[in-house]
Amino acid sequence: MTGSECQATQAAATEVEAALDAYERHVRRLVRTWLDMDLYRTVSAEIDDLRSCCAALPQLSTCWVALLISHADLVHCLWRSSQAGERVSREELQHRLEEHLDCIHALADRSHQLAERG
Repeated sequence: MTGSECQATQAAATEVEAALDAYERHVRRLVRTWLDMDLYRTVSAEIDDLRSCCAALPQLSTCWVALLISHADLVHCLWRSSQAGERVSREELQHRLEEHLDCIHALADRSHQLAERG
């Protein structure tokens, strides 16, 4: 890899890390305040931004796909919890959140490795 390619990789990986920090804060808040549609739009926009950032780094594709699936599972669980007649236990919601946080941290760790190496 050339020097400029290394710098581009480092910059993109650093951008992913920063985006993940904001996204994680907002996801945690969203779980506490489900049905805050402004916050939901923010989280959705952040997922779109993360997709764009991760597209520049194919080394992140596995972690990115895991995060995307986990995001969908968490949002579906939140949605179900707001539907009449649906029962979602605290344990199930906590489990989905923990799985999602694990995916966020795995992607952040991989991004950090790329940022350090280039």
